[in-house]
Amino acid sequence: MTDDFEVYRSAGRVVFRKAVNDGNYGTEAAEVLVDVDLDGMAENDSEQAIAAALATARRIVHGELSQSPSAAVRRALEYPKPTPIGVAPNGEDSQEDLPF
Repeated sequence: MTDDFEVYRSAGRVVFRKAVNDGNYGTEAAEVLVDVDLDGMAENDSEQAIAAALATARRIVHGELSQSPSAAVRRALEYPKPTPIGVAPNGEDSQEDLPF
């Protein structure tokens, strides 16, 4: 007598894609697909593994696009510089111009 049984494997897939306008009526894009083996992981651990895979994919895509020959593509990947709290929108330190 043979025992027949099925083995189910648990896996997750993360895809991160970013397309950036090159400023010349074109688009430059990069995409990464990561498969995550979730076998034997608790639910919380699997969520963390998927989040880590997504962060890795994002870092790879941004790293690739940041090496673009197009300055417009490289600029599009920069995070906006935060405006310091307590500084007027026009950049002056005058308290009269601060919004309420």
